[in-house]
Amino acid sequence: MQLREGEAVLKTVSRHPTPYFLKLAEVIAIAIPFYVLIFYIGREASAEVTLGLLAFISFFIGIIIAVFSFDYLLDKLIITNKRVIWVNWRSLFKREEHEAELMDIQDIGTSEKGILSKLRFLDYGFIKIDTASASACIDFQDCPDPEGTKHFIIGKMEHMYSTFHKKRENPPPVETEKWPVN
Repeated sequence: MQLREGEAVLKTVSRHPTPYFLKLAEVIAIAIPFYVLIFYIGREASAEVTLGLLAFISFFIGIIIAVFSFDYLLDKLIITNKRVIWVNWRSLFKREEHEAELMDIQDIGTSEKGILSKLRFLDYGFIKIDTASASACIDFQDCPDPEGTKHFIIGKMEHMYSTFHKKRENPPPVETEKWPVN
């Protein structure tokens, strides 16, 4: 991501940690039966076989957690004074960047998880930023405080519009050439 001339980062929004920890708990819950199975196999097998199986299962579970963590924790929404940029890691080697100019944003929609979203550790949801073109759409899952992020972006858009209109309404006076009248 390259910042343009005169552009400054105002806010960076990373994904909310609660869904990440819930997904980690799910991976661990799926892994527990494998460890129980190895425990029962270990009673009948030698210590080397048991240790090898534990290392094998732990290695793959660690790889799954690392890849998921890398993808989840590096995704972010960057709000500058001119545009909104969504950096989405699809895999270890593939990153997507979507951007929307503040002046081009047509609609910002949010979605949260009911009354539980009033609790700070459960206040996350979905934010969708649409522009006039169909290709410049930003979908940000697990956004912390999506309503707050929406109002932050709208505030920056209003500031940009008011600055733009002030420049158009009050152009600087143009000096005209004075001709002598004879």
